[in-house]
Amino acid sequence: MSSNARDLVACTVCGGSRLAPLRAYRRAHLVRCRDCGLVFAGRRPSATELADHYGSYSRADYDSPITRKRYRELLGSFERYRQTNRILDVGCGIGFFLEEARDCGWEAHGSEFEERAVEIVRAKGLSCMQAPIEPGAFEPDSFDVVTAFEVVEHVGDPLAEAAAIASALRPGGLLYLTTPNFGSLSRRLLRGRWSVVGYPEHLTYFTSSTLSSWLARFGFVPVELTTTGVSLARLRRGLPAGGGKRGSDEQLREQIEGSRMLRAGKRTAEAVLGATRTGDTIKARFELR
Repeated sequence: MSSNARDLVACTVCGGSRLAPLRAYRRAHLVRCRDCGLVFAGRRPSATELADHYGSYSRADYDSPITRKRYRELLGSFERYRQTNRILDVGCGIGFFLEEARDCGWEAHGSEFEERAVEIVRAKGLSCMQAPIEPGAFEPDSFDVVTAFEVVEHVGDPLAEAAAIASALRPGGLLYLTTPNFGSLSRRLLRGRWSVVGYPEHLTYFTSSTLSSWLARFGFVPVELTTTGVSLARLRRGLPAGGGKRGSDEQLREQIEGSRMLRAGKRTAEAVLGATRTGDTIKARFELR
């Protein structure tokens, strides 16, 4: 263990001290809070561990045309929240979503942990702050929409993260996020072999209920929450899951996109996964009340 890493003695959301180690997930130091049910890494990584891990990212992120299309559809659904005309993407990567938001007329801002990604985003003429953001980093109540795509699982201090978002978002504004679902069918089948499980990259593992409980502490009310999809990359280790190449998931998405029959099958599967809350990814919309 790094000299600055430390073992946690209380839940990172509710503060409860009744933590149960999850033996099947020992390599990721996972524990479950017996009080609120949250699963998280019981070891807080050091700054050196995090810098070494994220410094290994290639930043040759695959620019998926399908994902770009989904971003534009998503931005269209945000129109009814547009008042200040400001949108914040937490964990913005190298800015693909921010580019689409700018093209849709939004004043787009981002935050990102990895320094090279921040430089890339700024080189595109976009505003990007070094993460993690803190309350007071932005003017209070200054954003209509905050997004976080596959970000909150990386967060070691969920309370501080939610407080910063709640401070920046105006009352009545929208928080849209996606995150891996610890209650998914694939995780239940694979347990410790589920590819999402990994330290120090992923530190907090949400289900639909623990996600809602966490955000409710800061005045967020769910307006839509579902689970979708089964990721091939999450099922089988060793498959390319992005980076600079088309991964197995992207190839499947392209096949589905081009087939009416496959699209219909996907809708049916998504309905089942959503109804049972067992899809691989949680997709949620919360309004700040």
